[in-house]
Amino acid sequence: MRFRDYFRNDFETSEDHHIQSLRSRYYRCRNHQGMDAVKELAKIENGTIKYFDETRHEIIFDTKNYSVTATIISPGFSETAIDFKIITYKLIPMGSGKKIIEDLYKKLDNLLPFKGVSLYRGR
Repeated sequence: MRFRDYFRNDFETSEDHHIQSLRSRYYRCRNHQGMDAVKELAKIENGTIKYFDETRHEIIFDTKNYSVTATIISPGFSETAIDFKIITYKLIPMGSGKKIIEDLYKKLDNLLPFKGVSLYRGR
């Protein structure tokens, strides 16, 4: 992690992220199953769903410490990528956004069958 990452309040996952644990994760499921899993994840985190868009495949939920925007994308028939954008509410976060994303992915691994990390990198 870079020095300036310790002072950032927002972290986002992507296919080609420079931090290995913040790369997109893929699951063996359909798009609607991924959305249901993210809704379940919001319940587990004691969050309230603020925005749900089935056409854009986005879910936004808030907890008392952070806000999450989850984007669910299906590049294949039985393959779904889930990306997160986290905004923490701390004055000096000390990289807690990265830890929150890692924790969310661990919980998603228990809810959905895991397929891989950053499968379409460099395409």
